[in-house]
Amino acid sequence: MMKDKKPHKEDKDKFDPNANKDVKELTHKALVSFLREQAKDKLQSKKDYEALNAQILEFLNCFILIGYNFEGEPVSMISAHNQQEADSLCTILNKFLLNNASKDYPGDID
Repeated sequence: MMKDKKPHKEDKDKFDPNANKDVKELTHKALVSFLREQAKDKLQSKKDYEALNAQILEFLNCFILIGYNFEGEPVSMISAHNQQEADSLCTILNKFLLNNASKDYPGDID
């Protein structure tokens, strides 16, 4: 036998955007506005990265860029035009990591 489910108090307290037409419309508008803003931010970031890439390519043939932007988000960019350049970048990155792995940095805690 199946027992009829009684509505829990939690179910009554849950927000249902479909319960009211005005709330549903307002929720939809807020979501659309949020998504447009996110898309605009992504497009601006893409343009910024492309500009940075073009600027660096004026001085370097191939490169790896690793860092953080002003919002604290990680940034990584790799520019290699063929397999030889990609292999060379991997080699120099490995050398850099090995040479700097044992060095003390000013912010390190002993």
